[in-house]
Amino acid sequence: MKWDVLIPILLYLLSTFIVGGLLHKHIKNRKTSFQEEYFIGGRSLGPLVLTFTILASAASAGTFIGSPGVAYNMGFGWALISMTQIGLGIYILGILGKKFAIVARKINAVTLTDFLKERYQSTAVVLGSSLGIILFISAYMVAQFVGGARILESITGLPYKAGLIIFGLTVVVYTVYGGFRAVALTDAIQGVIMILGGILLWIFFLVKTEGFSGLIGKLVAEHPEMVELPGPAGATPAMLFSYFILLGIAGIGLPHASVRGMTFKNTDAMHKSIIYSGFVMALFTIFFVTIGPFVKVLYPNLEVADMALPTLVLDIMPGWVAGIVLAAPLAAIMSTVDSMLLVTSSSVVKDIYLNYINPKASDRQIAKLSYFTTIAIGVGVVLFALTPPEYLQFIVIYAIGGLEATFFAPIVFGLYWKRANNWGALASMYSGLLGYIILGEFFPNSFGMQTIVTATALSILMMIVVSYLTPEPSRSVIQKFWGKTVGNATFKEKTIAEK
Repeated sequence: MKWDVLIPILLYLLSTFIVGGLLHKHIKNRKTSFQEEYFIGGRSLGPLVLTFTILASAASAGTFIGSPGVAYNMGFGWALISMTQIGLGIYILGILGKKFAIVARKINAVTLTDFLKERYQSTAVVLGSSLGIILFISAYMVAQFVGGARILESITGLPYKAGLIIFGLTVVVYTVYGGFRAVALTDAIQGVIMILGGILLWIFFLVKTEGFSGLIGKLVAEHPEMVELPGPAGATPAMLFSYFILLGIAGIGLPHASVRGMTFKNTDAMHKSIIYSGFVMALFTIFFVTIGPFVKVLYPNLEVADMALPTLVLDIMPGWVAGIVLAAPLAAIMSTVDSMLLVTSSSVVKDIYLNYINPKASDRQIAKLSYFTTIAIGVGVVLFALTPPEYLQFIVIYAIGGLEATFFAPIVFGLYWKRANNWGALASMYSGLLGYIILGEFFPNSFGMQTIVTATALSILMMIVVSYLTPEPSRSVIQKFWGKTVGNATFKEKTIAEK
């Protein structure tokens, strides 16, 4: 067991427990409801924490373990594809923006499904959104747990299953105990560690190897296909466009990312975060994904491609530095899993239990059920992760696409198109969800593009056509989402901007 590597990581894990413990007191002394505090942090995030909690929740095992692993076998074409994720935070905050935060405060929404329920007034929409969240986010979390276990396996020498249990226990405990504020604050800590880890990785990589030009020369000589386009990754213009949709603009449909649009405290925080997010995501991608093809030159016969980055780090760095650097992908994975645990838990507790089983549940009952549900989901995901996939990144991509195809059109059209109605939302949501599964199975990469393009196009088409063929939304819905009053209370939109 590599104790010099493990100690920095253990110290980092300990810090997450401390953060969770400190912020658990904040939950007890909250000024808002348990739901608002536990699931969205009391809508009080500043620009730096907002930036990192969006990007760290999205830049996951795929960015730091899976993508270097795919690039190890597919070359710089895959690194180019990965670059399409750089604008993710810009799209989420820029398109959803202030309007989404204002509407969420108007209707007291603390989950994405709260928004959809109030906008479309449909039980079927609520259940469909909950189904999509539980199905695809659970698959997404399996990939994250596998990534975390792989890192611990490489460091400790423990069997994969032991690493999985240690990782799963850590994430579930601090998420359950600390809620969203703990998640957001640890996301910020994790984001800083990721940037520091990326800088250290490239410094040691360039010092300890033949340098960039030397390795490129060897890569061209030994694996010329890895520096060509489209290359093994199939990075054609059509495929790059489809990944721009998948990893970029359609990211608005990711529930664990879009819910961050409800959490910023004022417009200034949102505007600054838009600026910060593009820069930070570019660093995440460049630091880690682009190193994958170089590892092929140094270690041409790795049995598990996802071990490319951990293998390189452990070989070229002193133990304590390797511990800091490997804490970066571990941090990214943890920050994604904790966000997803809360989103999935809130879907069960808030969207199903409170809406349809026990609407009059007390805060104490909600708290107990939230803790229990988060634990149960975490344990379930660990059990599924006991059998890891061959390529972690492709599980991530599948889950991302399923979520986006389900939610993108209902969110965007619901926010900006008054004519969008419950029938349009139903047709859009279910055609996107089922279309993504069926098209991906029987007609993958139609027109040379990833399935997300055809599934999302189908979802948008169904939203428009069915909404026009069915009655308009009620006046009360239009008033609630576009008017200035809610019931007898006046809502001042300027409160977000002026704070």
